[in-house]
Amino acid sequence: MDTAHTPAGGVAGDLVGAIADMLDREPASISRETRFFDDLGFDSTSILVLLTQIETRLSFEFDPDELEPQDLETVGSLISFVERQAVS
Repeated sequence: MDTAHTPAGGVAGDLVGAIADMLDREPASISRETRFFDDLGFDSTSILVLLTQIETRLSFEFDPDELEPQDLETVGSLISFVERQAVS
């Protein structure tokens, strides 16, 4: 795996940590290019559980009206969404 694309800390690290915990995987096996549905086998329920875990880890709530389907394509796209929400 190309670890240059593996998120390490901050929001990215928290998000990857939540995914790794849910799937019982090593965080290093998850990169920004990892796709939720195709690579990780997520479904809509899994996404909701993940979003709840991220909200708990980061101590804030998402604005669901801002979440778009493209924000859930890859780990990187969700990281970008969370970072935008965190500064809003």
